[in-house]
Formats: sequence, C-alpha cells, structure tokens
Amino acid sequence: MKTVLYIYILIFCSVQIINAQQNTDSIFSSAIAVSKNQQFDNSIKIAKYALSTDTKRGDIMVFIANVYSWQLKNDSALIYIKKAKSINYQQADLYETWTNILMRSHQYDLLLESCNIAEQNNYSSADILKKRLIAYTELKAYSEGVKIAEAPKNKLMLKQEPFNSLYNSLLIKRNTHIVSANYSLDVFDNDPSRHLGSLGYSFQLGQHTLAPHINWANRFGKNDLQIGTDFYLQMVREQYFYFNYDYSIGSILFPRHRLGVEYYFPLKYKREASLGMRFMGYQNSQVFIFTGHLGKYFGRNFMDIRPFYVTQKSSKSLTLIGTYKYFGKNELNYWGLELGFGNSPDDIFANSAISSFNQLNAYKIKVEKNFMLNRISDFRIGLGYISEEYDATKPYRNRFTIDLGYKIRLR
Repeated sequence: MKTVLYIYILIFCSVQIINAQQNTDSIFSSAIAVSKNQQFDNSIKIAKYALSTDTKRGDIMVFIANVYSWQLKNDSALIYIKKAKSINYQQADLYETWTNILMRSHQYDLLLESCNIAEQNNYSSADILKKRLIAYTELKAYSEGVKIAEAPKNKLMLKQEPFNSLYNSLLIKRNTHIVSANYSLDVFDNDPSRHLGSLGYSFQLGQHTLAPHINWANRFGKNDLQIGTDFYLQMVREQYFYFNYDYSIGSILFPRHRLGVEYYFPLKYKREASLGMRFMGYQNSQVFIFTGHLGKYFGRNFMDIRPFYVTQKSSKSLTLIGTYKYFGKNELNYWGLELGFGNSPDDIFANSAISSFNQLNAYKIKVEKNFMLNRISDFRIGLGYISEEYDATKPYRNRFTIDLGYKIRLR
C-alpha cells in the first residue's frame, strides 16, 4: 500500500513539474514573439514573468540580456548575463550574447576577457576570432591582433570573410613604414607633355606621422626638384594637425618655399571637417591660400568638398574640389570621382606655372581606381580631363592626365 502511495505521489509531482515547465515555455514563447514586433519593453516584462515561474532558466536570462542590449541598455543587459553565469549556465547563446553586448558597448578589454572564457568552454572558434580581431583593431593593438590572426589554428579561416578583411586591416594599420611612388603625365593638344614624379617615405613617431618626400618636375624643357616633409600631429578624440614644408632647389617650376598647416576634427554623424592655410613663395610673387574641407561617410561611401580661396598680389580666385569614393572590403580598395573648378593648390600633379600659381579658369573631372596588389601593397591609377584657359585672352584648351601611384607597407 505504501509503495502504491509513493508511486502516486511521484507521478503527481512529475505532472506538476511538467505542467509548470510547459507554462514557463509558453510564456517565454510569447515574450519571443512580442520581441519580433520590436515591442521590447513588453517583451522584457513577459520574459521576467516567465523567469519568476522558473528561476533557473538561464536561456530566459540570456534572452532578457539580449533585448536590453537591443535597446542600448547594456548595463542592464550585463546584469542578466551575470545572473546566468551565477547559475553555471554555459550554453553557446550565453557566450554569443555576452560578447555581442560588450562589443556593442565598446568595452573591448572586457570583450577580450570574455572571448578567453568562451574559448575555455568550447564556444565557436570562428565567432571568437572575429570578435578578437575587432577588439584588437579598436584598441589599436595591431601587432597583437596580427599575432592572433596568424596563429596556426586560425590560418584556414583567414581565407574566408570577414576574417580576411579584418586581418588585412590590422596589417595595414600595423605596418606604418610606407614607401610611396607617384607619377603624373599631362598631355595637351597644343603644348609638349609634362611630367611629375614623387618618392616618399612615411613612418610613425609615437602616435604621430612624419613623411619626408622628394618631387621632380619636367616642364617647358626644364627640370626642377623639390624636397620637403609632411607631419601629422595626432591629438585626442581623432583630432590632428597637418604641417607641411617644401623647398625647391632650382625654384624654376616649383615655388621656392611652400608651407601648409591645417586642423582636422570630427563632427557628429560620421562627418569630419578642417580649417587651414597654405603659402607658396615664388621668385616674383607670394601666394596665400585659405582652405578647409567638409566630408561625410555613409556606409561604404565618402563625399567631400574642399574650397581654396587664393590671394596673389592684387588678384583673388576661388577653387572648388569635390570628391566621392566608394570603398570595397577595405580602405585600399575603392573607386574615386573628382570634380573641380579652378586649379588645386594642394595637388603637385596639377599645378605650377613658372614663377606664380596658375589662377586661370579650369574645369576638371577625374576617375581613379585604387586596389590592393597583396596584403602590404596597393596600386592607384587615375584618368582625368581638364578644360582650361591657356591664357586670359585665348580660348580653352584640352588637357588629359594619367596618374599612377604605388605604396608598400613595411613592418
């Protein structure tokens, strides 16, 4: 008789447990359905009620954390991650959600720590690698990121996206010693061709960048050399100063002295801007230029406009340059389009009349393509057309340009 009673009690308790479980699952399913309609507050209330019926449901805790994070309430989200960990819940959804929350909240040091714990508990090695590479990129710990990417266990994954792009980006940012070479050919319909070349080397000094270079010009049957350097002074919050000085050895085709300074700063909504000035000292004149730019990123696109207000003796002129770029998988793969009115004082491949800056009218269009040759080098080609005044008394002439550029990034 006692045995029968024990069996009855056991069956009754089991039925109650099953019913309670089914009730919890039903409530939880409702919370999931409500979240799909983006009714996040109601979804959290329903999920919390489901959790109150079974306080050991780690999957519900992780779900609540996810919904909080979708609302950018990451502190609340991490509270529920902590609760799930406290009951020793170790399913894959915990590590996926935990690392996602830390990535969304830009807590990259903690993200690396969570990846280590996830790895110890056999969580997806692919997701761990992706998030580690993102974290090292954001922390500017490029060498550490490259080391992780090149570990033997990860080499096969580097052939796939997004690992390939993340690895390339880390290499580009780590290899800060850059050798560059540029060449430009101008072909006219009533004048001999002109040539310009440049060879440069840039490297980092702490967080700053120094870029010495030498420029060569062949025009009007004459040659000239210009030596100089650019310096980028990095500041806080993605602000920096650009400084430039160039000196012409012969002062035949280039200005004897060229100086530049510009302050760059970020704006809201992925915009950036700058304010600056240039000075060019020729043998018989001095040119002062006031400039700046306003640019915006949207998706893989970038648009920018830059005016130049030029003063020379008693004359003044305005130049406008607009650019558009469409980027591929990284910043070295892009198409570019440039439209301009006037002559750009910033472009050594487009300006210089003997002893003065050319202020005559010009209309310009150029298309360029930049692409990676391999993980450490890239090549650029640009084709342009310019309709420009030959002099103030003559009609416009045609000018065709070909620009070539090569960069290699050394360790």
